Parts: sequence; structure tokens; C-alpha cells
Amino acid sequence: MKFQKQAKIILNNCLNINKKDRVLIITDKKRREIGEAIKKEAKNIAIVADLVLIPIPKVSGTEPPEEVAKKMLNYTVILAPTTESITHTYSVKNAVKNGARVATLPGINEKIMKQSMLANYDKVEELTNKVFKKVNGCTNISITTHSGTELSFSVKGRKWFLDRGKIFKYSGNLPGGEVFIAPLEGTTNGVIVIDKFEHDGEEFAPPGTKIIIKGGNVIDISNKKCKIAKLFKEIKDGTNIAEFGIGTNYKAKLIGNILQDEKCLKTCHIAFGSNFSMGGKIKTDMHIDTVLKNPTIKMDRKTIMKSGELV
Repeated sequence: MKFQKQAKIILNNCLNINKKDRVLIITDKKRREIGEAIKKEAKNIAIVADLVLIPIPKVSGTEPPEEVAKKMLNYTVILAPTTESITHTYSVKNAVKNGARVATLPGINEKIMKQSMLANYDKVEELTNKVFKKVNGCTNISITTHSGTELSFSVKGRKWFLDRGKIFKYSGNLPGGEVFIAPLEGTTNGVIVIDKFEHDGEEFAPPGTKIIIKGGNVIDISNKKCKIAKLFKEIKDGTNIAEFGIGTNYKAKLIGNILQDEKCLKTCHIAFGSNFSMGGKIKTDMHIDTVLKNPTIKMDRKTIMKSGELV
């Protein structure tokens, strides 16, 4: 069956499924083939393996239907290969509080299944731990890129999260491979110059678009007609600078899909919108990342990455 090898990696290596687990796969009509492959393999291991279809929402960060959110509380393992992300939702947070392990795979497609999902996750874990050692304990972060990005913010009092691709408790993203944190609200200032801002083949802003940030929020954008500009206007708190992360998956390549793009080596990413799931204060129906290529990153004025290379 298609994706059988990947399904085994997901269930065995990444989630450590056992025969006592009750597994729920949440998917939609666009990702059903991947969801069914995972379900088929899960049935060979777990006591229960169910699949539920949800509607495709307008934007990532939207809560799933109420009946699905309630259903999630009856399972020990939840996988969500969906078109839009449910990662940063109360539904996932509540399922984790209830003891579930949750893996979200927003925008997962055949290309990702054949690239970063086939990574050796022991190696991804090693790279992730290496980056974490460099960033842990810092207070102030600044980012510059060759494209013109100049951004700074504080992470004082905030916790770093490691997505090693091994979700043996709590929740995480698959394919794995990033270290990330929620910047302190109100502290981000500067300009982001877009390198690549696409998801699932849809462009949110063309390369070269300038996004001006002051006091933790987007205050202006050079291209007023692009999709992200419209979302900034439509969604309350969608302008919040929600996340900063660094990619650590050696198998990932830039393909125009944020699920994989944000995991690429020699990149970092900034997200807009919701950050409550990673210790922030903002909950809104949007969480969208843009990837910055070959950044220079300073932590408390010490350079930890120069033009995409770890120092």
C-alpha cells in the first residue's frame, strides 16, 4: 500500500504506538489517502484505530468541529493529517491535558512523505538538541537576512520547545525538526522581507514584500493585495508576532509548503497570529509561518548562526 513505510515510521518511531493505544486520525478530503494509510497500519498495532473527516477551514488555527473536539478526549493517540493546521487550538491542548499524544501534520502531501518524513529521527533529535543548547537561556534575539530582514524581540521568561519528531508524550508536528519559542508580546520590532511565503501551493505574499512590525504587531505591508495582507485585516490579533523557530530536519527541502519548509536547515521562521499553545497570550483563529533563508541570528548579541550556518 502507498505510504506504508512512512506510516510505520510515524506510528513506531515518532509516536511509539502500542497495543493498548486508542488511535484517532483526523483528516479531510484532500489528505484522506494519507489518513487511510496511517489508519490501516495503526489497526495492526493499536486496540482501536478510527478515522474522522472534518471540513477544510479558511485558515490554519481554526478549531475543528465541536463534536470532533469532544471525540478527541476518548483516545490516547491522535494524528491530524489535514489541509489546514489544528496544532494551535484548544482542541489539541485539551486532548493533551487529557493524556493524549497528538501529532499534527498540516499540509502533508506526497512530496513531504517522500522527503522529510523519511528522515532518521535519531539524527533529527541530535541536531535539534544541538540547536537548543545554543539558544536556551537567551533573552534578546535579532535576525538579519540578505533579503533585508532586520528583526529583534525579547523572549524573557518564555520557554523553548523542541520538535524532535519523537512525540512520546504531549504533542508535536510531523515531520519533526525545529526549535521554537513565542516572543514576548509587544517586543518585536523591525521589518521582514519575504523570501518565500507559500503553503500548499498558495502564495501568501510574493518575494520582496516588506512587512513592518512595531510593538509586537504588523503595522504595514508593502503589498496590500496579497493574501496575508487580507488576513491581517480580517482576523483579530492576526498581526501578532507569534513564534520564532529554527529548522533542524536534514531531509527537508524548500518546496512551498510550510509544514516542511519551516523544518529546513539554514532557515528560521516567524509566525503570525496565535501563540497560546506555546506559552503566549494570544488565541486567535490564525497561525501562519513565513520562512527566512540563510539568516544571521544573534542571541544576546552573540552570533549563533551566520548566513544559515550554525556557529
